[in-house]
Amino acid sequence: MTEKDASHSNAFTDLDEFMTQALDKGQVMGSWGFSSNIDFSRMSVEENNVWFFEQTFNFLRAFFGLVMPDSLEIITYNATQQVNRERLDQMTFLDELMLIMKNIKEPIWSLRLNLSLVGFIRDDWNPDNPVRVRIQEPAHFICWGGPDESGFQSFSISFQLFSAHELKGQGVALWSVNQPLLEKSLAKWEAQTGKTIDVVQGNSPDLSLSRNGFASPAPARPRGAAARRPSPARVIDDTPADDWIPDLEDLSG
Repeated sequence: MTEKDASHSNAFTDLDEFMTQALDKGQVMGSWGFSSNIDFSRMSVEENNVWFFEQTFNFLRAFFGLVMPDSLEIITYNATQQVNRERLDQMTFLDELMLIMKNIKEPIWSLRLNLSLVGFIRDDWNPDNPVRVRIQEPAHFICWGGPDESGFQSFSISFQLFSAHELKGQGVALWSVNQPLLEKSLAKWEAQTGKTIDVVQGNSPDLSLSRNGFASPAPARPRGAAARRPSPARVIDDTPADDWIPDLEDLSG
């Protein structure tokens, strides 16, 4: 874990700024989010930071099987402190996050969890049987809160696994398989938090989005997407071996 002055971070003040900067990098994404409408001024520092932990827990619980945590960035109120953690272990991440938060003595302002995706592609050698892979495509969970905020959280994901274009040397992404997984996860997220997704946003006019995900397959290269090499993909088991996310009560000790 590293700590540094947050003035040198890649902090985003809101979702619009994040999506604009993503597009500047040629990353075309869809994003879903909602406001929490929390009065943080009535919270202690501990209560404030526990709220961030709970939102992260709820998100990972809802999106289990679709995303895996890669790296973490936490910034405290007034940007006085930044905590980074790289190469996260999905099996121990929530325990690590709790330890990190116990050592933060100021209210958290933003938490950004960078993710890798788990989805299906069609193997050229066996096109009738989709292959489950872990792929490094842009995906992020970002949560804002703390004093002077009312709480907002979002999930943003690259269009790649939701288009019918060919990932050279890897197969064809399957919108028809991956979209139902995304829709199910978004619905679970609403159920976990008790909130309704009321912000649906893309940073390319070529994306067709709805509250349930990608309404139709994205084109092979939507406007704004940078030309680049395909992201590396690693074949994984068809089903997760274990639910690595414990009950929230197990982490409260």
